[in-house]
Amino acid sequence: MLSDRRQRILRALIEEYVSHAMPVGSKTIAEQYDLGVSSATVRNELSALEEAGYITQPHTSAGRVPTDAGYREFVDDLLAEDRLQSSVRADMAARMRASADALDNLMRQVSEELTRLTDCLSIVGCMGPDCGEAEVALARKERLGLSSLMRKPEFQESSSLLPLMEILEDDTVYFKAFDEASSATDGFAVRIGRENEDSSLVCVSVVAGVYGYGDARGVVAVIGPRRMDYGNVIGAVRAAQSILSTD
Repeated sequence: MLSDRRQRILRALIEEYVSHAMPVGSKTIAEQYDLGVSSATVRNELSALEEAGYITQPHTSAGRVPTDAGYREFVDDLLAEDRLQSSVRADMAARMRASADALDNLMRQVSEELTRLTDCLSIVGCMGPDCGEAEVALARKERLGLSSLMRKPEFQESSSLLPLMEILEDDTVYFKAFDEASSATDGFAVRIGRENEDSSLVCVSVVAGVYGYGDARGVVAVIGPRRMDYGNVIGAVRAAQSILSTD
């Protein structure tokens, strides 16, 4: 269990890394974030966080970046606090529903809005009443935002992007997201980097939620770099869950 100060420093480091995709130094955190501690204290706390496995230093003279364990601590803290206000979620849901009547149109609207809100790849799939675990295709699926994913610094090299694109063409990843979210208490799951079982997904995070009831259930998911804005993405997926469940 991290102390409150280490939680705040870890959160500051992740927020800075999300914004700039560059290793973060203690001086930046001390100067840019009102933590009430000196740069020396930040350095000591970063060393402790590194020793505990929450952050790592890619090069000796560079700043630090979060590890999967660091992201997990950050995400669990977000989920526990439920920091996105209900009014913000309601606004997201209202924009998603605009001009969307039929299910296919609604799914498309939701997927488009998710991509716009998160700048990541969005997936909205409807399993359909007759789809079982052995099915290889979703009854309906909207997937948008691949170009957004390709523009991220993490995926500028084709060697890191091609394996990801190949697996995203396979509906197995969507069924896996559906299964994991379905097994969660609140129908919501976040998988970060190496928490994903498939090795092609170790460079991304998957935020997924189940919507609907009974046989008419589906999955809404956002796939992005581990450096994604988790607070924004989690809020957007929860808003999409809500609107698709009440349609």
